[in-house]
Amino acid sequence: MVVKLFQIETCPTEDFSLCVLSGAPKGTVTLNHRMSRGYPMGADYPSDAQWAMCERYKGIKLSTLITCVSGILVLAKQAMEVLQDTGVTMECLPFTLLNHKGRVASRNYFIVNPLGTIDCLDIKKSDIEWLDDKVGGEVIHVYEHVLDPKKIANAPPVFRTKEDPYCIVLNETVAEKLRALKPTNLYLTELEVAT
Repeated sequence: MVVKLFQIETCPTEDFSLCVLSGAPKGTVTLNHRMSRGYPMGADYPSDAQWAMCERYKGIKLSTLITCVSGILVLAKQAMEVLQDTGVTMECLPFTLLNHKGRVASRNYFIVNPLGTIDCLDIKKSDIEWLDDKVGGEVIHVYEHVLDPKKIANAPPVFRTKEDPYCIVLNETVAEKLRALKPTNLYLTELEVAT
């Protein structure tokens, strides 16, 4: 059976009329690495979180996935529920989206933070830049993700990759449920599985 897994793009830049976010909600900016890399926010996340559209980008149209330059996955409620319904351990953190004038634009968006990572890459076939060229050491960047079929045999339907926690992977079932929503600004890239 051929396994198909897809990476969800958290920072697409296809349509500049759409709103863009940077940083993190007010009061969490110094903790944004947690939400983009799979660490829990827990009680450190404010109950009245607000996040303003990025001043640098003037787009204001709302989409299913809001582009976030800090790598945080931001989804409209219906898409968030698709991921949440998988039963995978994740935080779905609500916030009030503010427009460029500080007015409420929406209360229908969530930061989706799948917790933890999975060891799933074929290290030899993936294109990985290592600190000091030490394979297996600290990762600088993953240019190409190639999955190891043995490591993904029992992978959950949604997960982050160990070497690149910014990379959120979905199985084909989850991908199809998202596509059925006819989402806007949501792009999935099929990942290669090593043979």
